[in-house]
This record gives sequence, structure tokens and C-alpha cells, in this order.
Amino acid sequence: MSSIKSSLVKQLTLIISVILFLVLLFLDISVDTYVERQFESALVQEGKRLINHIDVENGKISLSLRADLMEEFSAKKLGKYFKIWADNKVIIKSASLSNYPNFNVPEVKLKSNEYLIKSIELPDGRSGRIFIYNVGNAKKYNTNYQSDIYLGLTNVSESLESIQILIDIVFLLTAIATAFFIRYLVNKIVSQGLKPIEKLNQQIRDINFNDENACFDIISPPKEIKTIIDELNQFLMVNRSLLQSEQRLTSDIAHELKTPISELMSVTEIAIKYPQNKEVLATFKDDVISISMRMNNIVKSLLMFNKTNSKHFVLSTTEIDLVSELHGLIERFHSTSNESQSRINIESPASLLIQSDYFCIEAILTNLINNALYYSPQNTIVDIDIHTSEGTTALLISNQLSVAMNDNDLNNMFEPLWQKDQSRTSEDHFGLGLSIVKRLCRQMDMEISVHLKSEKVIEFMLVFDQESECVQHEVTNGR
Repeated sequence: MSSIKSSLVKQLTLIISVILFLVLLFLDISVDTYVERQFESALVQEGKRLINHIDVENGKISLSLRADLMEEFSAKKLGKYFKIWADNKVIIKSASLSNYPNFNVPEVKLKSNEYLIKSIELPDGRSGRIFIYNVGNAKKYNTNYQSDIYLGLTNVSESLESIQILIDIVFLLTAIATAFFIRYLVNKIVSQGLKPIEKLNQQIRDINFNDENACFDIISPPKEIKTIIDELNQFLMVNRSLLQSEQRLTSDIAHELKTPISELMSVTEIAIKYPQNKEVLATFKDDVISISMRMNNIVKSLLMFNKTNSKHFVLSTTEIDLVSELHGLIERFHSTSNESQSRINIESPASLLIQSDYFCIEAILTNLINNALYYSPQNTIVDIDIHTSEGTTALLISNQLSVAMNDNDLNNMFEPLWQKDQSRTSEDHFGLGLSIVKRLCRQMDMEISVHLKSEKVIEFMLVFDQESECVQHEVTNGR
């Protein structure tokens, strides 16, 4: 597993070391060049000093140097040699060349007063440099020679090479030592920069999700870490809310199932205790069936609630006449309760075609209408209005309230197993219908909302964001 710290240290060390190496290499080359130029400059100055002491008298060339100045060119001194020649004949040579009669200066062609410096092997076998200078045409000096006069001056370069090698070694050791120092320094800087992340990581390990006051907090964090901390705190808040919701849901499910189970156990115990009691036995079967049906309805609702949130929930889109579907649902309500149909007032077009999933539409409308009928006073009207405009269809269901509600109740209305009646006296409603509606709408990209039209009237609005075909308007009352 790669490490941010190790990666940063390696990359920064490499980049800085390469830059520093290039700088040191440039300095090394510059110093080597400077030392070499100083060596050659000294050789040139010494050669020109010899040239200034060349005398011509009666056609003969000689040097007017004092004996003490010629001491460095004596036979006892090695490495310093010079000779003057013309017409391939040696005119003057240093005493140091007396032991090397076969030493030849490289042949070159130079213009008058031009010179060059070359690397050569000295007569004594050491490496050196030679300064070759064209003094000028011999005739100009009234000599007996026909061609140009040349001066050759040598000096040993081993000291120069030693100095250059020493400079190279110093720069190499400096580069290596600096690379290690840079790595140490970068490691310290990166470690210091990553301390907020380490602190945040430690807080993540130690955080107590059950503590509502616990949060991620670092003193004066960098801007980048501040963004992560804010997102983590938001994530923590959302997950606490989800955890509390799941805990409440688990508790409510247990409570919903506990009641019918307790009733079933009580009825069974009474039947076992009084086997001869005809009144008990007469109602025993009906009670068991009733309680079992209630448990079955709770389990079916829970399964439906879970199914609607599954990623495997598959939608099958077909063309549906929304108005016809509403009338069909009302007919089914009429078969179970005569007063249900008379309490519903529909104001809609004669026909309205939408593209949607038939099962989802039926489940949504059934739960919304059933909820409106159940939680409204008897003999009050449930109004259903359908409006269409520019590709958007809105279905409004409003009813009077039998129990006063506030904004907080509206916010909790779509929460699973939430009921206004905390005692949960209802045997047919468990607080899952609107939760299922919410999840089905989310699956179908539909909008569902609720608000209070007045103090005693609540309205649900279902929005279909799609093109729909509408046929002439007609008000239907109770049908």
C-alpha cells in the first residue's frame, strides 16, 4: 500500500536533489574552467615575457634574460621547457631540454602574433601544456632565416589535473551529503505538514458515534483539511440521524409485532385454561384469524417498504389512464365501505394518459386515498383535483383533519412507522403507507409533498413531470 508521506518525501527529495546536482555540476564545470583558464593565462603571460626578451643582433637571435630568471629552465628543473625555432631549425632552447634532443614540438601553422595552447606529453613523460606563439617573419627582424619564428613553452599540468580532480571530489561529496540532508529536511517538513491528517485519523479511530456531542475538530487546520473535517462532520451527522432512524424503526417494528403476538398468546392461554367455556371457544377461531391477519398485514407492509428501497426494484413503464385508475380504486373502496365512495369528490379531465408503472401508481393512490379517508372525520369530503400544464401533471388530495397537526408532524409524516397516535390503537394502519409512497415516488422520479391548506385541512401533492394527453374537463362527484 502506497504512503502519501513516503511518496512526497521521495518525489521532493528527487526533484530538489536533481536541481541541486545540476547547480553543483554547473559550478563544478565553471570552477574547473576557471582554474584551467588561470593555468593557461599564466602560461601565456610567461610565454609573452620570453618573447619580450628576444633580441636580434647582427642577424642572430638571443634572449636577454638574467641568469636568475633562467634558473627555472635549468637542467635540474623538470617540466619547464622552451625553444625558439625557424626554418625547422632550433635557434634557442632551454637547458632543461639538453637531455631530450629528440623532443619535437607539434607542427602548427599560425599567423603572425597568433598563439595556441595544446595538451602534450612532456619529454620527462608527464602530461603538460605547450604554448606555441608565432613571433613574426624572420626577415622583419633582419635575421638569416626565411620563414616565421616560433616560440614553444611548456609547463607540467599534473597539478592542474590534481586540482580539478579534487574539486570534482569535493562537489560530488557535497552533492551526496546535501541529498541526505535534503531527505532529512523534507521528511521533517512533510511529517509536520501531515500532522493534521494524523490527528484527524486518530479522532476517526476514537470517535464515539453514540455520543451526540462528539465531532471532528482540529485547531487551526489547513484549508484542505478543513474541507475534509466539514464533510466528515456532515457525514457523521447524517449517519447519526440514519442510525437513530433505524433504531426507532426497529423499536417500532418490535412494538407493532409485540401487540398482536401478546394478544394471540392471551387468547390461546384463555382457550387452554377454559376448554369447556363455549363463549371462549366460539370467539377463539375468529380472534386468532383477526390477529393473524393483522400480523400478516404488518409483515406485508414491512416487506413492501423494504422492497421499494431495493436496487433490484424493477419498474415497468406502460401507458395508464390516471382518471380511469382513480375511478377503479374508488369502486374497490365502495366494495368494502359504502360511505367511502360518497366521501370522495374528483375534479379531473375525462381522461388523462401518463407513462408510468401500473403497480407503483396503484400503490401510491391507494395509500394516499386510504390515508385521507381514515384520518378525516366521518361525513367530510376528500377532494381529489388533477391539473395539467406544460407537460406537468399534478394530483392534489386534500381532507379535513380529525386531529390537529403542526409543521413538525408534517416533517415526520413520511418516516416509517410514525403515527400521530403514540398509543397505536389502530389495528389497520401502522405508519408505513406514506413511507412506501415516498420511496415509490423516489424510484419513479416523482415529487410528493404535503402542507396545511388551513388549520384543519391537509393537502398532499403528487407531481408527474412528463407529457400527458388530456381529454375535455369534467367534474365527477362521488364516482
